[in-house]
Amino acid sequence: MAEIDEKDRLILNTLRENSSLSIQKISRKTGIPIATVHHRLKRLRAEGVIKKYTIVIDHTKFGKRLVAHILIKATPKSDHVVLLQKLMKHESVEDGSAITGAFDVMIKVRVADVDELDRFVLKYLRTFDEIATSETMIAFRNIMKE
Repeated sequence: MAEIDEKDRLILNTLRENSSLSIQKISRKTGIPIATVHHRLKRLRAEGVIKKYTIVIDHTKFGKRLVAHILIKATPKSDHVVLLQKLMKHESVEDGSAITGAFDVMIKVRVADVDELDRFVLKYLRTFDEIATSETMIAFRNIMKE
């Protein structure tokens, strides 16, 4: 396990806010010298603490306004992880987890509207023999951590 100290946390939290910042800007924001930021970022990447840099998309700008969480109960003989991997290949599936409790898998889907959600559930999910039942919950509001 990687050793993370307060300087590493400052750098990681700064990147979490904006992963496109240059080393120089990270240094300015954190008060950590540029060379130290550079070496720590290199170490954090090498140790796998930082896996990749990414962006946050405003999905409403291209019509994907509806978020739904779908709980899925798999059939008894199915492999939940394999099912989840298959589901994650669909462009509307944003996130997925194998979970405990009454259901086996939970996915988060983002679609344009209720009609598209209806097609996803009735036309796509029902093609999987591994799915016994599902329960869909529409999110009224989705707030992401900044």
